[in-house]
Amino acid sequence: MAAHRPAVEPGPRYVKGHCGGDGFLLLLDPGNEVALSEGAVRGLCHPRTGLGGDGLLRLSAAGPGKGPARTRGEWYVDCRDADGSHSLACGPGAGFAARWLTVAGLAGPGALWIGTRLGDQRVTVDAKGRTTVEMPTPRVLGTAGVTADGESFPGTLVSLGALHLVCVIDTPVSYLDFTKEPQPDTAAFPKAVGVLVPAADMVFVNVLPRGSLRVRAYRPGAGETRPGGAAACAAAAAVQHAAGRRETTVVENVMGPLTVALDASAATLLTGPAGIAAEGVLDARWLAAL
Repeated sequence: MAAHRPAVEPGPRYVKGHCGGDGFLLLLDPGNEVALSEGAVRGLCHPRTGLGGDGLLRLSAAGPGKGPARTRGEWYVDCRDADGSHSLACGPGAGFAARWLTVAGLAGPGALWIGTRLGDQRVTVDAKGRTTVEMPTPRVLGTAGVTADGESFPGTLVSLGALHLVCVIDTPVSYLDFTKEPQPDTAAFPKAVGVLVPAADMVFVNVLPRGSLRVRAYRPGAGETRPGGAAACAAAAAVQHAAGRRETTVVENVMGPLTVALDASAATLLTGPAGIAAEGVLDARWLAAL
């Protein structure tokens, strides 16, 4: 009998899962040795020809001779968007890295620090695997409308670094037909420094009887997207701004409810479930060819 030839040439190990409503690929690179091109990140995050993910995280040990030096904690996560670009930080991404560290026995439940390009990020993982992460403080910038499914809806522009146009509507969001791309009124967008115009995710929101939110999101050029942590925070900020008060808002999510706590004098906190779906090894030949 012929010897079995492995189909995969062992490369970096990976973990796939979710945190805060977003899906991630986590590459385990304790020695800070894996270099990833933009093409490799796009290939890995592709939902059909790769492993799929809203973003890719490369986890390395921190400290002299191991990885990026910083002042707290033992781990550093390099955050990449699914298009291959670098991200300064990602709250749910740091949360997923922290969740894996607790599952792997490399950290205990509670608070820990994860290094990012933006600096140290504090993450709390409870005994049930729910994570609390710090998110950018939402800024309400003004109003603009959007036409979707033949109707015109007023909206609130909210920035979390990227821009979101949040429309609170009476029509059940599940009824909206996105066959034809929604059209935002980009002429009403602010021309503020640091705001991407007209690249805004459109977020459609129902306020449910008990005050929780149901959300659908649409990204121009990409189509409907799963509403993750940023969309949840933008929706909560718009609703709380209209109500004239800061509080904690629950946002429905297919992976489990998310809570968004807004406070004018403290960080925005996103709390939600985090879970691991798979762990395996990448084919080094396939990765090198990307």
